[in-house]
Amino acid sequence: MPEPSRLEWAHTNLDQVRRQLLDAAAWGKYLTPDQLEHAAGKIAAGLRVYREQVGDAQPGKQPDTRPVCPDPRRYRSR
Repeated sequence: MPEPSRLEWAHTNLDQVRRQLLDAAAWGKYLTPDQLEHAAGKIAAGLRVYREQVGDAQPGKQPDTRPVCPDPRRYRSR
């Protein structure tokens, strides 16, 4: 089986996060802070791939490489 392209990989990651969040919302499931951080990382990675693809079509525009959340542990409940 061939390796998925980077764009297919990004789409799969974003779809997995979407399904996880929909499932949690529909059934009232609790997502731990670690699960949410992991989901945020998948979203960031997927969007980075999409930006790289779009960036090729827009020469001169630099992608935003800042982290999604500078200090995610700051937002954890204590």
